[in-house]
Amino acid sequence: MTKKVDQNFWNKYFEVYDNLNLVIPYQTLLDTIVNNLEIKEDELVLEAGCGTGNLAIKIKHAGAKVIGIDNCKAALDRYKLKNPEADIIVHDLTTRLPFADNYFDKIASNDVIYSLDKEIRIEIFKEFYRTLKPGGKIVVANALKGTKPIQIYFDAVNEKKAREGLLKTIALMLKVVLPTVKMLYYNKLIVKENDNGSFDFFEEYEQFELLKNSGFKDISDSTLVYSNQSIMNSGVK
Repeated sequence: MTKKVDQNFWNKYFEVYDNLNLVIPYQTLLDTIVNNLEIKEDELVLEAGCGTGNLAIKIKHAGAKVIGIDNCKAALDRYKLKNPEADIIVHDLTTRLPFADNYFDKIASNDVIYSLDKEIRIEIFKEFYRTLKPGGKIVVANALKGTKPIQIYFDAVNEKKAREGLLKTIALMLKVVLPTVKMLYYNKLIVKENDNGSFDFFEEYEQFELLKNSGFKDISDSTLVYSNQSIMNSGVK
């Protein structure tokens, strides 16, 4: 079967991706990653797979300097529109990172590695280890096997209604209904590709083992995030 999730797919996906900024579970996920990074002023942080820059912008607001890398130029162009001074590099994570050993104070990666071949994930994590300074921290989140993206939107509606009432929730739903339908369609394709073997979503233990086997220590217990659809771990070099 022809793989549906190619560069053209990601270009279309990122056209509607930033509508997630209106979704409370997504914002909570980004805030959780930033909090776990424990950023100090002027630290240098790599966001591996930065997409349109939503997490990178939050990391910057926390006081860090950020370098974002992604292999989708269309996503990086959208990031640049939001932050013209963004430090970005078009780069494929399946190849050696273009940075010296012990370069970054912190590394973050959100829902990226699950889309890459399972066989090479350990090499990607070893590259994270190589480029992180001794004592530096990494925080990684990835889609969990059995993920149901629709749950994120159910939770988003319920949380919006609880915080701001029914009328504002309805207004938001009307505003984002078309991009939401597109996002759900793209997410359905991603899940289908996982079932076909093109992707391999993470087992609950897998991220912990990748961190451990690539040399990290003080690895956190696996935590369910993003409406329990992703798994998050941190570790220290």
